[in-house]
Amino acid sequence: MSMNTKEAIIKASRDFLALNSTSHLVRWVMVVFLLFCGVPQKTVAAITNYTDRQIRNIRDRFENGDFPREGKKRGRKKKIKKRIFGRIVKYIMDHPRSTPKDVVAFLKEEYKLEVSVKTIERELEEYDLSDPSWSGRRKIDRFTLIMLDGGF
Repeated sequence: MSMNTKEAIIKASRDFLALNSTSHLVRWVMVVFLLFCGVPQKTVAAITNYTDRQIRNIRDRFENGDFPREGKKRGRKKKIKKRIFGRIVKYIMDHPRSTPKDVVAFLKEEYKLEVSVKTIERELEEYDLSDPSWSGRRKIDRFTLIMLDGGF
C-alpha cells in the first residue's frame, strides 16, 4: 500500500472515530482494520485512543478468534452469585419482616460474605423483587418482595 493510501485511511479513520468513538466494538474493529492495512501500531494507538499494550492485546485476541461482543458487561464482578441470591430470596420469604441489615448479617454469618445494604437493594431491584414504594434513600428499614402468582 502506498504512503498516500495509508495517510488517506488514517485520516478517514480519525474522522470516523470522531463521530463514532463511543462504541467499544467500533473502536475494536477499527484497530483490526488499521493493523490489516499496515498502519504502524503506535499510529493505531494514537488514532483509537488505546495504549500500545491494548493494541497488542486486541491483535492477539483477533488472531486467536476471540471477538468482543457489544453490550458485554464490564466492571466489577458481582459479589452475590445466583446461588446465593436464591438463598437471600428464601431467607426473606422465611423472614418477611426482615430488613436489608438482617440480610447482610445473614450472609456474613452463613456464608462469610460481606456485602453492603446497598448491594442487597441493587440485587433485589435488578430482579424486580423490591417493593416499588420502598426506597433505599428513605429512612424506612423494611422491604417486601413482590410475589407473583405462586411465588417461587
